[in-house]
Amino acid sequence: MPEIIDPNDYLPRYYQLANILREQIANGKLEAHQPIPSERQLEKIYSVSRTTIRQAIDLLVRQGFLYREHGRGTFVSPQKLQKGISELTSFTEDMKQRGLTPGQKILEIGYVQPPEKVRQHLELPEDTSQVLLIERIRLGDGVPMGLQTSYYCLADEQTITREELEEHGSIYKILQEKFHLIPTEADETLEVTLATPREATLLQIEPGSPLLLSERTTYSQYRRVFEFVKILYRGDRYRYIAKLTR
Repeated sequence: MPEIIDPNDYLPRYYQLANILREQIANGKLEAHQPIPSERQLEKIYSVSRTTIRQAIDLLVRQGFLYREHGRGTFVSPQKLQKGISELTSFTEDMKQRGLTPGQKILEIGYVQPPEKVRQHLELPEDTSQVLLIERIRLGDGVPMGLQTSYYCLADEQTITREELEEHGSIYKILQEKFHLIPTEADETLEVTLATPREATLLQIEPGSPLLLSERTTYSQYRRVFEFVKILYRGDRYRYIAKLTR
């Protein structure tokens, strides 16, 4: 990609500049947490106005490639974590595969009456009185990556305690080792949403920031549904990838 602004290009100048900076981030010329050149430097290098520069930076901030720190400047965001859209893995497995230390902060664990949406996903009778609810902030190297709310339909004698969850971290590991319940298939939907004030506080982002909402219904080796989970991933730290063939 040429590192010049073409005034005759059909693309707006701010978009051309954003593409140049995005390419520099991708090829390592601008590294994670490194400050980008100042507006004055960019103005001199690319012969564009301050307005054009600010539009380009605003775009890259919205897309998650840059972040601002008040009073310090604009910096390159860490590379987004990628997850294959066909992979059935736990959050803990995702983090370990990427060389990050998985972590969690348990917000709630206990039995609740299932909301109608949860009851339908878990294929429960209408008179079902309780399911296991676990709400956690999921961490990678200590940084909040997502807010996970999980519902489980387990047999009466199958219980998971806070102590077990704190020790093992991965629900899937507990289910497999304790109950011989193996997640083998899942139906998953993805959509973009915006962070509420509570979600923003928990994930340490600004209210209204983009989030990637994943909702998954998981089946065991017996082809029985046992889990419905909603995960809100930070839009600046996560992306899904899919391999398509024809």
